[in-house]
Amino acid sequence: MCIQRKGTKTINVSIFNIQIDMSFLKGNIGESLWLSELSKTHTDIEKAPNKKFYDWDIKAKYKGEEVTYEVKYDAKGYYYADRYSRPVNIYIEFLNTKKGEASGIIASKAIYYVYILKSLEGVETAYVFKRLDLLNYLQNNDVKVKGNSFGGDNNAKGWIPSLNSLEHLIVKKIKFI
Repeated sequence: MCIQRKGTKTINVSIFNIQIDMSFLKGNIGESLWLSELSKTHTDIEKAPNKKFYDWDIKAKYKGEEVTYEVKYDAKGYYYADRYSRPVNIYIEFLNTKKGEASGIIASKAIYYVYILKSLEGVETAYVFKRLDLLNYLQNNDVKVKGNSFGGDNNAKGWIPSLNSLEHLIVKKIKFI
């Protein structure tokens, strides 16, 4: 593209088309928040390898014991609840529909499942679950299943329970201020 103003020289400008994977960016926001929180009480903190790796997102030691975390970040849960006058729902992936393989909470081997929600006021809150307890609840209760075409890349299915229905499973709740 050439830009020229009256009385000036011509300037050549290149414009790049950059495509960004939004789910990757959101994942990094959640992981960064959780890493910051863990740094207060945990040691030997390690992020998952930078390759296809589904076991956990973060591994650390807490009181000498190894713990692992699967971390999810959701900036729209409260927005959709407000927009449609309904409870806050969360999306918990369990199936890669393109490959027909288990994914998300089923493929993870993490001990804890951390779901971070951003409120309409911008306050982020982490809800910590024992992954297997959460999975057991989702598999054994009548929880709605939906694809992720509404906010993802249309390659997965997941449960969408209301946050209220999971209150009894939350082992820790942390507000990031």
